[in-house]
Amino acid sequence: MDPNGLERWLHQIARTEHDELSCSECFDLLDAAVEEELQQHTDTPAWRRFSQHLDQCPVCREEYETLKEFVRRERAT
Repeated sequence: MDPNGLERWLHQIARTEHDELSCSECFDLLDAAVEEELQQHTDTPAWRRFSQHLDQCPVCREEYETLKEFVRRERAT
């Protein structure tokens, strides 16, 4: 494993929580989470829990980023 990969892996382990969101729970929250971020309401325990999952799950992160970009573009038109 390269040093950067090891560092990312150790970071993910350090951020592991006792009670984490599953991917299905994360997908259920995507719409609300995008709204919270766009309205800058991210200083909540629920947001931190959601964000922690995104940090560890590239699939959910990609879905989130795609939806956020779509919403931004829709609002710009």
